Amino acid sequence: MSQSEFEHQNELERKLAKIEATLGLAPIGLENKQDAVLSQINVYPVKSITGIELSSSWVEKQGLSFDRRFMVADMNGRMVTAREHHQMVRIKSALTASGLVLTYPEAKESLHLRFDEFENQEVECQVWNDTFSAYSTHPKANDWASFVIGKPVQILFTGEQSNRQREKIQTNVSFADGYPLLLASQASLDELNARSPEGIAHSMAQFRPNIVVSNTEAFAEDGWKRIRIGEVEFEIVKPCMRCVLTTVNPKTAMRSEKNEPLNTLAKFRADETGGIFFGQNVIAKNEGLIRAGDVVEVLETKEKEFYPDTSQDVVEVEPVKKITISIDGNLFEGDNQSTLLEQAEKAGVPVANSCRSGFCGTCKMTLESGKVDQPDMPALFPGEIDEGKVLACCCVPKTDVELVS
Repeated sequence: MSQSEFEHQNELERKLAKIEATLGLAPIGLENKQDAVLSQINVYPVKSITGIELSSSWVEKQGLSFDRRFMVADMNGRMVTAREHHQMVRIKSALTASGLVLTYPEAKESLHLRFDEFENQEVECQVWNDTFSAYSTHPKANDWASFVIGKPVQILFTGEQSNRQREKIQTNVSFADGYPLLLASQASLDELNARSPEGIAHSMAQFRPNIVVSNTEAFAEDGWKRIRIGEVEFEIVKPCMRCVLTTVNPKTAMRSEKNEPLNTLAKFRADETGGIFFGQNVIAKNEGLIRAGDVVEVLETKEKEFYPDTSQDVVEVEPVKKITISIDGNLFEGDNQSTLLEQAEKAGVPVANSCRSGFCGTCKMTLESGKVDQPDMPALFPGEIDEGKVLACCCVPKTDVELVS
Protein backbone atom coordinates (compact mmCIF):
# COMPACT_ATOMS: atom_id res chain seq x y z
CA MET A 1 0.00 0.00 0.00
CA SER A 2 1.35 3.44 -1.02
CA GLN A 3 1.56 6.35 1.40
CA SER A 4 -1.35 8.13 -0.35
CA GLU A 5 -3.50 4.99 -0.24
CA PHE A 6 -2.66 4.54 3.45
CA GLU A 7 -3.66 8.15 4.27
CA HIS A 8 -6.87 7.77 2.23
CA GLN A 9 -7.85 4.61 4.19
CA ASN A 10 -7.18 6.36 7.51
CA GLU A 11 -9.36 9.28 6.44
CA LEU A 12 -12.20 6.90 5.55
CA GLU A 13 -11.86 5.15 8.94
CA ARG A 14 -11.98 8.51 10.78
CA LYS A 15 -15.13 9.54 8.90
CA LEU A 16 -16.76 6.16 9.59
CA ALA A 17 -15.90 6.42 13.30
CA LYS A 18 -17.47 9.91 13.41
CA ILE A 19 -20.68 8.64 11.80
CA GLU A 20 -20.83 5.68 14.23
CA ALA A 21 -20.34 7.99 17.22
CA THR A 22 -23.10 10.30 16.00
CA LEU A 23 -25.52 7.39 15.59
CA GLY A 24 -24.49 5.79 18.89
CA LEU A 25 -23.13 2.66 17.21
CA ALA A 26 -20.27 0.47 18.40
CA PRO A 27 -17.16 0.56 16.19
CA ILE A 28 -17.22 -2.03 13.41
CA GLY A 29 -15.20 -5.11 14.30
CA LEU A 30 -15.71 -4.64 18.05
CA GLU A 31 -18.35 -6.47 20.09
CA ASN A 32 -20.88 -4.44 21.99
CA LYS A 33 -20.19 -4.37 25.70
CA GLN A 34 -22.37 -7.04 27.30
CA ASP A 35 -24.74 -6.22 30.12
CA ALA A 36 -24.37 -7.99 33.45
CA VAL A 37 -27.04 -10.70 33.66
CA LEU A 38 -28.62 -12.86 36.31
CA SER A 39 -27.19 -16.30 35.57
CA GLN A 40 -28.28 -18.32 38.64
CA ILE A 41 -31.07 -18.19 41.21
CA ASN A 42 -30.55 -20.49 44.19
CA VAL A 43 -32.75 -21.26 47.16
CA TYR A 44 -31.83 -23.35 50.20
CA PRO A 45 -35.16 -24.51 51.67
CA VAL A 46 -33.49 -25.77 54.86
CA LYS A 47 -30.60 -23.82 56.33
CA SER A 48 -27.24 -25.51 55.54
CA ILE A 49 -28.51 -28.10 53.03
CA THR A 50 -27.93 -28.37 49.27
CA GLY A 51 -29.46 -25.58 47.20
CA ILE A 52 -31.98 -25.75 44.36
CA GLU A 53 -31.34 -23.77 41.16
CA LEU A 54 -34.48 -22.08 39.81
CA SER A 55 -35.26 -20.44 36.48
CA SER A 56 -37.33 -17.76 38.23
CA SER A 57 -38.27 -16.74 41.74
CA TRP A 58 -40.60 -14.44 43.62
CA VAL A 59 -38.64 -12.04 45.81
CA GLU A 60 -40.00 -11.07 49.23
CA LYS A 61 -38.55 -8.66 51.80
CA GLN A 62 -37.56 -11.68 53.91
CA GLY A 63 -35.70 -13.25 50.97
CA LEU A 64 -36.49 -15.48 48.01
CA SER A 65 -39.63 -17.57 48.34
CA PHE A 66 -38.79 -20.95 49.96
CA ASP A 67 -35.29 -19.82 50.89
CA ARG A 68 -34.22 -20.91 54.40
CA ARG A 69 -37.79 -21.24 55.59
CA PHE A 70 -36.79 -24.34 57.56
CA MET A 71 -33.98 -24.87 60.04
CA VAL A 72 -32.57 -27.77 62.01
CA ALA A 73 -32.31 -26.79 65.69
CA ASP A 74 -31.30 -28.54 68.88
CA MET A 75 -33.99 -29.28 71.46
CA ASN A 76 -33.44 -25.83 72.97
CA GLY A 77 -34.17 -24.14 69.65
CA ARG A 78 -30.58 -23.18 68.86
CA MET A 79 -29.57 -23.47 65.21
CA VAL A 80 -27.69 -26.53 64.01
CA THR A 81 -25.63 -25.95 60.87
CA ALA A 82 -23.16 -27.60 58.53
CA ARG A 83 -20.35 -25.62 60.14
CA GLU A 84 -20.30 -28.33 62.79
CA HIS A 85 -22.24 -31.11 61.04
CA HIS A 86 -20.74 -31.18 57.56
CA GLN A 87 -23.01 -34.05 56.47
CA MET A 88 -25.89 -31.59 56.19
CA VAL A 89 -24.58 -30.39 52.81
CA ARG A 90 -25.49 -33.84 51.43
CA ILE A 91 -29.18 -33.38 52.23
CA LYS A 92 -31.06 -32.61 49.02
CA SER A 93 -34.54 -31.20 48.63
CA ALA A 94 -37.36 -30.89 46.14
CA LEU A 95 -40.26 -28.45 46.29
CA THR A 96 -43.77 -29.90 45.95
CA ALA A 97 -47.25 -28.44 45.85
CA SER A 98 -47.84 -29.59 49.43
CA GLY A 99 -44.45 -28.82 50.94
CA LEU A 100 -40.96 -30.23 50.70
CA VAL A 101 -39.20 -33.58 50.22
CA LEU A 102 -35.77 -34.19 51.77
CA THR A 103 -33.40 -37.00 50.86
CA TYR A 104 -30.12 -38.17 52.40
CA PRO A 105 -27.92 -40.96 50.98
CA GLU A 106 -27.76 -42.99 54.20
CA ALA A 107 -31.43 -42.57 55.16
CA LYS A 108 -33.67 -45.49 54.25
CA GLU A 109 -36.59 -43.23 53.38
CA SER A 110 -37.06 -39.70 52.18
CA LEU A 111 -38.81 -37.17 54.40
CA HIS A 112 -42.05 -35.62 53.14
CA LEU A 113 -42.71 -32.32 54.91
CA ARG A 114 -46.37 -31.44 54.27
CA PHE A 115 -47.63 -28.06 55.40
CA ASP A 116 -51.05 -29.42 56.34
CA GLU A 117 -49.45 -31.93 58.76
CA PHE A 118 -47.41 -29.39 60.73
CA GLU A 119 -48.09 -29.08 64.47
CA ASN A 120 -47.40 -25.32 64.20
CA GLN A 121 -46.67 -24.97 67.90
CA GLU A 122 -44.66 -21.86 68.76
CA VAL A 123 -41.03 -22.65 69.57
CA GLU A 124 -38.48 -20.12 70.78
CA CYS A 125 -35.42 -20.43 68.57
CA GLN A 126 -32.07 -18.74 68.12
CA VAL A 127 -30.00 -17.78 65.07
CA TRP A 128 -26.75 -16.27 66.28
CA ASN A 129 -27.85 -13.56 68.74
CA ASP A 130 -31.41 -13.27 67.40
CA THR A 131 -34.09 -14.96 69.51
CA PHE A 132 -37.57 -15.20 68.01
CA SER A 133 -40.56 -17.50 67.58
CA ALA A 134 -40.72 -20.21 64.94
CA TYR A 135 -43.06 -23.19 64.56
CA SER A 136 -42.77 -26.94 65.04
CA THR A 137 -43.24 -29.25 62.07
CA HIS A 138 -43.75 -32.95 62.88
CA PRO A 139 -42.19 -35.62 65.16
CA LYS A 140 -41.35 -37.72 62.09
CA ALA A 141 -39.36 -34.81 60.70
CA ASN A 142 -37.48 -34.48 63.98
CA ASP A 143 -36.67 -38.21 64.02
CA TRP A 144 -35.43 -38.09 60.41
CA ALA A 145 -33.18 -35.09 61.07
CA SER A 146 -31.92 -36.65 64.33
CA PHE A 147 -30.74 -39.67 62.35
CA VAL A 148 -28.78 -37.43 59.96
CA ILE A 149 -27.23 -35.29 62.69
CA GLY A 150 -26.61 -38.10 65.15
CA LYS A 151 -28.28 -36.45 68.13
CA PRO A 152 -31.80 -35.26 69.04
CA VAL A 153 -32.79 -32.26 66.92
CA GLN A 154 -35.95 -30.74 65.49
CA ILE A 155 -36.94 -29.15 62.19
CA LEU A 156 -38.54 -25.73 62.60
CA PHE A 157 -40.57 -23.62 60.17
CA THR A 158 -40.52 -19.81 59.95
CA GLY A 159 -44.20 -19.59 59.13
CA GLU A 160 -45.48 -17.79 56.08
CA GLN A 161 -43.98 -14.59 57.44
CA SER A 162 -40.84 -14.80 59.57
CA ASN A 163 -41.10 -13.39 63.10
CA ARG A 164 -37.43 -12.50 63.08
CA GLN A 165 -37.12 -8.73 62.88
CA ARG A 166 -33.67 -7.24 62.28
CA GLU A 167 -33.69 -3.58 63.30
CA LYS A 168 -30.29 -3.04 61.70
CA ILE A 169 -31.75 -3.47 58.22
CA GLN A 170 -35.36 -2.59 59.04
CA THR A 171 -36.85 -5.80 57.70
CA ASN A 172 -37.71 -9.32 58.74
CA VAL A 173 -35.40 -12.18 57.78
CA SER A 174 -35.79 -15.94 57.42
CA PHE A 175 -33.38 -18.41 59.07
CA ALA A 176 -30.52 -16.98 56.98
CA ASP A 177 -27.43 -15.97 58.94
CA GLY A 178 -28.09 -12.25 58.95
CA TYR A 179 -29.33 -10.85 55.65
CA PRO A 180 -32.15 -11.94 53.32
CA LEU A 181 -29.99 -12.45 50.21
CA LEU A 182 -26.43 -13.11 49.09
CA LEU A 183 -25.05 -12.06 45.71
CA ALA A 184 -21.81 -13.11 43.98
CA SER A 185 -20.41 -12.91 40.47
CA GLN A 186 -19.05 -15.72 38.32
CA ALA A 187 -16.04 -13.56 37.46
CA SER A 188 -15.13 -13.35 41.14
CA LEU A 189 -15.16 -17.15 41.42
CA ASP A 190 -13.05 -17.36 38.25
CA GLU A 191 -10.52 -14.97 39.79
CA LEU A 192 -10.38 -17.08 42.96
CA ASN A 193 -9.81 -20.25 40.96
CA ALA A 194 -7.08 -18.58 38.92
CA ARG A 195 -5.26 -17.79 42.18
CA SER A 196 -5.90 -21.11 43.92
CA PRO A 197 -3.26 -23.86 44.21
CA GLU A 198 -2.87 -26.05 41.15
CA GLY A 199 -5.48 -28.77 40.93
CA ILE A 200 -8.04 -26.98 43.10
CA ALA A 201 -11.19 -25.65 41.46
CA HIS A 202 -13.92 -24.23 43.68
CA SER A 203 -17.62 -24.24 42.89
CA MET A 204 -20.16 -21.52 43.52
CA ALA A 205 -22.04 -24.00 45.73
CA GLN A 206 -19.33 -23.58 48.40
CA PHE A 207 -20.40 -19.94 48.85
CA ARG A 208 -24.17 -20.57 48.82
CA PRO A 209 -25.30 -17.40 47.00
CA ASN A 210 -28.93 -16.73 46.12
CA ILE A 211 -28.07 -14.53 43.15
CA VAL A 212 -25.19 -15.17 40.74
CA VAL A 213 -24.40 -12.62 38.04
CA SER A 214 -22.28 -13.02 34.90
CA ASN A 215 -20.68 -10.72 32.30
CA THR A 216 -18.88 -8.59 34.88
CA GLU A 217 -15.32 -7.97 35.95
CA ALA A 218 -14.08 -9.85 38.99
CA PHE A 219 -15.56 -8.35 42.17
CA ALA A 220 -17.49 -5.70 40.24
CA GLU A 221 -20.23 -6.26 42.84
CA ASP A 222 -17.99 -4.62 45.46
CA GLY A 223 -18.72 -1.28 43.79
CA TRP A 224 -22.50 -1.64 43.51
CA LYS A 225 -24.85 0.18 45.88
CA ARG A 226 -28.25 -0.26 44.18
CA ILE A 227 -29.21 -2.57 41.34
CA ARG A 228 -32.39 -3.63 39.56
CA ILE A 229 -33.11 -7.15 38.35
CA GLY A 230 -36.44 -7.83 36.69
CA GLU A 231 -39.16 -6.21 38.81
CA VAL A 232 -37.03 -5.81 41.92
CA GLU A 233 -34.65 -3.16 43.18
CA PHE A 234 -31.94 -4.41 45.52
CA GLU A 235 -29.63 -2.62 47.94
CA ILE A 236 -26.15 -4.03 48.44
CA VAL A 237 -25.58 -3.62 52.17
CA LYS A 238 -22.15 -5.00 53.00
CA PRO A 239 -19.52 -7.57 52.00
CA CYS A 240 -20.12 -11.08 53.30
CA MET A 241 -17.51 -12.37 55.72
CA ARG A 242 -16.83 -16.03 55.02
CA CYS A 243 -16.50 -18.92 57.46
CA VAL A 244 -15.29 -22.50 57.62
CA LEU A 245 -18.37 -23.78 55.73
CA THR A 246 -16.77 -22.61 52.46
CA THR A 247 -14.03 -25.22 52.99
CA VAL A 248 -16.55 -28.10 53.01
CA ASN A 249 -16.93 -29.95 49.71
CA PRO A 250 -20.68 -29.77 48.83
CA LYS A 251 -20.60 -33.25 47.24
CA THR A 252 -18.52 -35.23 49.73
CA ALA A 253 -19.05 -33.17 52.92
CA MET A 254 -15.29 -33.43 53.51
CA ARG A 255 -13.44 -30.39 54.73
CA SER A 256 -10.41 -29.17 52.76
CA GLU A 257 -7.16 -30.29 54.36
CA LYS A 258 -5.52 -27.16 52.94
CA ASN A 259 -8.25 -24.89 54.34
CA GLU A 260 -9.18 -23.78 50.84
CA PRO A 261 -10.57 -21.45 49.63
CA LEU A 262 -10.02 -19.44 52.82
CA ASN A 263 -6.21 -19.62 52.59
CA THR A 264 -6.22 -18.20 49.06
CA LEU A 265 -8.89 -15.60 49.79
CA ALA A 266 -6.92 -14.44 52.84
CA LYS A 267 -4.16 -13.28 50.49
CA PHE A 268 -6.30 -10.83 48.53
CA ARG A 269 -9.76 -10.55 50.15
CA ALA A 270 -8.97 -9.94 53.84
CA ASP A 271 -9.31 -6.68 55.79
CA GLU A 272 -7.11 -5.37 58.58
CA THR A 273 -8.93 -7.45 61.21
CA GLY A 274 -8.37 -10.72 59.36
CA GLY A 275 -11.96 -11.04 58.14
CA ILE A 276 -12.21 -12.78 54.74
CA PHE A 277 -14.84 -11.58 52.25
CA PHE A 278 -16.54 -13.02 49.18
CA GLY A 279 -19.96 -11.94 47.89
CA GLN A 280 -22.30 -9.20 49.03
CA ASN A 281 -25.17 -9.19 51.52
CA VAL A 282 -28.30 -7.81 49.86
CA ILE A 283 -31.82 -6.69 50.77
CA ALA A 284 -34.80 -6.28 48.43
CA LYS A 285 -36.50 -2.88 48.40
CA ASN A 286 -39.74 -4.27 46.96
CA GLU A 287 -41.35 -7.58 46.08
CA GLY A 288 -41.43 -8.91 42.54
CA LEU A 289 -40.35 -11.52 40.02
CA ILE A 290 -36.81 -12.19 38.82
CA ARG A 291 -35.80 -14.59 36.05
CA ALA A 292 -32.52 -16.15 35.00
CA GLY A 293 -31.28 -14.11 32.04
CA ASP A 294 -32.59 -10.79 33.38
CA VAL A 295 -30.28 -7.84 32.87
CA VAL A 296 -28.63 -6.48 36.03
CA GLU A 297 -29.04 -2.72 35.91
CA VAL A 298 -26.63 -0.82 38.17
CA LEU A 299 -28.52 2.18 39.56
CA GLU A 300 -25.95 3.49 42.03
CA THR A 301 -22.32 2.73 42.74
CA LYS A 302 -20.08 3.10 45.79
CA GLU A 303 -16.39 3.10 46.60
CA LYS A 304 -15.00 -0.41 46.81
CA GLU A 305 -13.55 -1.78 50.01
CA PHE A 306 -9.77 -2.09 50.02
CA TYR A 307 -8.18 -5.48 50.51
CA PRO A 308 -4.37 -5.61 50.35
CA ASP A 309 -2.97 -8.19 47.95
CA THR A 310 -0.30 -10.14 49.82
CA SER A 311 -0.15 -13.07 47.41
CA GLN A 312 3.39 -12.14 46.32
CA ASP A 313 4.69 -11.50 49.84
CA VAL A 314 7.38 -13.85 51.08
CA VAL A 315 6.20 -15.36 54.35
CA GLU A 316 8.69 -16.86 56.73
CA VAL A 317 7.36 -20.22 57.89
CA GLU A 318 7.57 -20.74 61.61
CA PRO A 319 9.14 -24.09 62.52
CA VAL A 320 6.89 -26.64 64.21
CA LYS A 321 7.31 -26.70 67.96
CA LYS A 322 5.70 -29.11 70.41
CA ILE A 323 3.91 -27.45 73.30
CA THR A 324 1.70 -28.40 76.24
CA ILE A 325 -1.91 -27.22 76.27
CA SER A 326 -4.21 -27.17 79.30
CA ILE A 327 -7.94 -26.48 78.89
CA ASP A 328 -9.96 -26.53 82.10
CA GLY A 329 -7.35 -28.82 83.64
CA ASN A 330 -7.24 -31.23 80.66
CA LEU A 331 -3.60 -31.58 79.59
CA PHE A 332 -2.53 -32.67 76.12
CA GLU A 333 0.37 -32.22 73.72
CA GLY A 334 -0.06 -29.81 70.81
CA ASP A 335 1.93 -27.59 68.48
CA ASN A 336 2.30 -23.98 67.41
CA GLN A 337 0.68 -24.46 63.99
CA SER A 338 -3.02 -25.32 64.31
CA THR A 339 -5.87 -23.53 66.05
CA LEU A 340 -6.61 -24.32 69.67
CA LEU A 341 -10.03 -25.76 68.75
CA GLU A 342 -8.64 -28.10 66.11
CA GLN A 343 -5.99 -29.39 68.50
CA ALA A 344 -8.46 -29.85 71.35
CA GLU A 345 -10.80 -31.84 69.12
CA LYS A 346 -7.93 -34.00 67.92
CA ALA A 347 -7.03 -34.71 71.55
CA GLY A 348 -10.64 -35.51 72.47
CA VAL A 349 -11.01 -32.50 74.77
CA PRO A 350 -14.51 -30.98 74.43
CA VAL A 351 -14.71 -27.28 73.57
CA ALA A 352 -18.05 -25.55 72.96
CA ASN A 353 -18.16 -24.03 69.48
CA SER A 354 -20.49 -23.05 66.67
CA CYS A 355 -19.35 -20.80 63.81
CA ARG A 356 -15.65 -21.81 63.94
CA SER A 357 -14.78 -18.46 62.36
CA GLY A 358 -14.67 -15.89 65.15
CA PHE A 359 -18.24 -14.59 64.76
CA CYS A 360 -20.28 -16.07 67.58
CA GLY A 361 -18.06 -16.17 70.68
CA THR A 362 -19.22 -19.64 71.75
CA CYS A 363 -15.61 -20.84 72.09
CA LYS A 364 -14.39 -17.77 74.02
CA MET A 365 -11.89 -18.61 76.78
CA THR A 366 -9.55 -16.88 79.21
CA LEU A 367 -5.81 -17.31 78.74
CA GLU A 368 -4.34 -17.89 82.21
CA SER A 369 -0.72 -18.30 81.09
CA GLY A 370 1.34 -18.51 77.91
CA LYS A 371 1.06 -16.80 74.54
CA VAL A 372 -1.28 -17.24 71.58
CA ASP A 373 -1.65 -15.60 68.19
CA GLN A 374 -5.19 -14.17 68.38
CA PRO A 375 -6.48 -12.04 65.48
CA ASP A 376 -8.99 -9.30 66.26
CA MET A 377 -12.31 -10.97 65.36
CA PRO A 378 -15.94 -9.75 65.58
CA ALA A 379 -16.77 -11.91 68.63
CA LEU A 380 -14.07 -10.19 70.70
CA PHE A 381 -15.31 -6.93 72.21
CA PRO A 382 -13.03 -3.90 72.63
CA GLY A 383 -10.47 -4.53 75.34
CA GLU A 384 -11.11 -8.27 75.66
CA ILE A 385 -7.81 -9.29 74.07
CA ASP A 386 -6.00 -7.17 76.67
CA GLU A 387 -8.04 -8.96 79.35
CA GLY A 388 -6.77 -12.33 78.10
CA LYS A 389 -9.88 -13.39 76.20
CA VAL A 390 -9.25 -15.64 73.19
CA LEU A 391 -11.34 -17.56 70.66
CA ALA A 392 -10.38 -21.22 70.47
CA CYS A 393 -11.57 -21.45 66.86
CA CYS A 394 -9.08 -18.94 65.51
CA CYS A 395 -6.23 -18.53 68.00
CA VAL A 396 -2.98 -20.47 67.62
CA PRO A 397 -0.90 -21.25 70.74
CA LYS A 398 2.75 -20.21 70.48
CA THR A 399 4.03 -21.44 73.87
CA ASP A 400 2.80 -23.76 76.60
CA VAL A 401 -0.64 -22.40 77.47
CA GLU A 402 -3.26 -22.76 80.18
CA LEU A 403 -6.86 -21.74 79.49
CA VAL A 404 -10.21 -21.85 81.27
CA SER A 405 -13.63 -21.65 79.65
